[in-house]
Parts: sequence; structure tokens; C-alpha cells
Amino acid sequence: MATELHLIPDFELATGQAAAIRNSIIQAVVPKVARELSLTPDKLVLRDIQPSVDLTMTTASWFIKTGATTAVWESFSTGTLANNRYVVLYGVTDFTDVMNVSKVKIAIGNSIKCIWNLENLYGYSVDGARTGLSISPVIIPQNTIYTISRWVINANAASDITYKGFVVEPFGKVLSP
Repeated sequence: MATELHLIPDFELATGQAAAIRNSIIQAVVPKVARELSLTPDKLVLRDIQPSVDLTMTTASWFIKTGATTAVWESFSTGTLANNRYVVLYGVTDFTDVMNVSKVKIAIGNSIKCIWNLENLYGYSVDGARTGLSISPVIIPQNTIYTISRWVINANAASDITYKGFVVEPFGKVLSP
């Protein structure tokens, strides 16, 4: 089982540190994807995650109410990632006024890759979005079964958690030069 991790709240980061985390992840992931796809890095594009295109969600937005049960892992997104597409996740932004989801679990295949505890994001923020980052990204490779789940603490409640990350894929799959 994966270790439960607290995300680093963005307000604890110095100016530019969030961008440095993202940039270091990009620098590590792009060459790996290029090797696996037998392409040069200049033939790849990085773009924002589109929930309905990349994570088989039924809506183009991240807003999905929690289910009718509390104290349970609820599947948020599950599917098989498309061919020649890699999704990289490294954090969340929660736009919900109150904490209705306290954890996020990401499984790839039969392996739980991470459990992100979101509770520390609420301790310092009264109003506004709360963002937390991980320095250890989760990479969902092409043609791989994945499940993103959330631990529900309030049933039938608003949940507007945006996943921080990006997609790496060849030019022309969604974006063309």
C-alpha cells in the first residue's frame, strides 16, 4: 500500500518554487516519454489536462458532487489511458468552500501509487482556493488502467478539486503545430 502523503501547501512555497516544481517534473518526464514513444522531445507537446478527453470524465469541468455515502473511497475517474498519451499529476487545487473530500488516491493497474491527504490545505486558508503540490509526480502511462478515488467526508456535497498536472503526447493527437 502506498504511503499517505501531505501535499505541500502553495502558501508555504517561496516565490517561483511552484513553477520550479512543475519545471523539474517536466524536465524529468519529457525525455522518458520521448524514449518510450521512440520520438524526439521536439515532436511532443505538453498541454493541460482535459477531464473529459484525458480522464474519461462525463463533464469537461472538474466539478462533481460527492455520492450519497460518507467515509468511503469513491471513484472519481477510472479507465484506460489512450495510446501515445501520458498524464502527469503532481497536486490539486480545491475550490470548494468546505472540506468535503479529505484524501485523493491514485492507482495505476493494481498498484496504489499515492494517497494525498488534503487536510493540511484547510488549516491555513479560510477563503479561496487551496493548492497543494507533490515533488513526486504520478505518471499514468499510455494504455494503462488507472483509478482516481477520493475519500468522501460529506455526502451529496460540492466537490471542485482540479488536478495539477499535464499531458505529454505527440503533436497532432489533440494539438497541431
